[in-house]
Amino acid sequence: MEQPRHETDASVKSILPALKTFPTNDIAIIGCHALNLSRRSCEYDLLVVSRDPIPDKFTKVADVYARIIFRNEREVRQPDPELAVTLASAVTLRDSSLLLATATADCKRSFRANCKKAAEIHLASSLKSLARVDELLSQKETAEADFSLLSAARDFAWADLLMNGVMPSPSHVLGQVKALPKKRPSSFKVWADASGLELASRVSCENRLEGLSVVYDVLRTSGIGSEAAPQLGRYQEIEAVEVMEMKTAELLDSMQSAECFSYLGQESVQSLFDLYVLHATRVSKEKDYSRVIRDLTVGDDRLISEEVVKLLGLVRGPEIIRGATPGLRTAVSLLAKRI
Repeated sequence: MEQPRHETDASVKSILPALKTFPTNDIAIIGCHALNLSRRSCEYDLLVVSRDPIPDKFTKVADVYARIIFRNEREVRQPDPELAVTLASAVTLRDSSLLLATATADCKRSFRANCKKAAEIHLASSLKSLARVDELLSQKETAEADFSLLSAARDFAWADLLMNGVMPSPSHVLGQVKALPKKRPSSFKVWADASGLELASRVSCENRLEGLSVVYDVLRTSGIGSEAAPQLGRYQEIEAVEVMEMKTAELLDSMQSAECFSYLGQESVQSLFDLYVLHATRVSKEKDYSRVIRDLTVGDDRLISEEVVKLLGLVRGPEIIRGATPGLRTAVSLLAKRI
């Protein structure tokens, strides 16, 4: 669906200073602004075509926040499935070589196929996370099991949305999942249970934001000079936390605590995985993702405390985790049959 002309013009006007930062690069708006799904607190997601490998970054120009991802010409011409789904709704701002016009047209034509490929990736990740839950519970690693279940729920939601032709947007996922067609048994409840949305409240969201601020700070300060620094670029500016704070405030002020808790939960999963990558790189350890919480909180090389883990909401007891797992496992299996 094309973005209305007047909205495109408004978008260009809002981020004009950011465009001047990259005067010769091809640029497009992607993400929820391109989908006409944005709230006031949502940053602009910009794709900048760059010859040089540059880490993703957050920035602020005047009152406008932007998350900028850099991709080279080959990555735009032959995008991975998830980028291809994103490019299908991109709003081009500068395209001197017509690279973006060609790429977006190709991605629109292959949208369904790319959604399916991207969904397969997230579904496989969900299955891997689910497979760990029972083992972790049997070993009394409850916080680790809680994290694995939350991770499985996040990937399942993204797979479910993609299979329905919807590009997931992190701070809108709860609303997006709720809006899925009801022609089949709804997956909303099992996803909500696995995500722990029963814990959603203003206090739990504020706690989760506090924990995330700590994780972001560790990633920003400890990632400098690390081999993993290029893939952790989005954490290197304080603007990343400011955007998260803005989204949290808007969602809570509008009484959307469940959406807020869901959004911050997804951020918790991604940032802890990224922190684990940083940890594994620093100690020269092969990454296996089976003991993320333990590796981050135990030993002389730990990067965060158990208190931070509790702030992030990984506090569900074994019975709650055990009770929420079968429903999600069934939902994942049913979705896999559709692929």
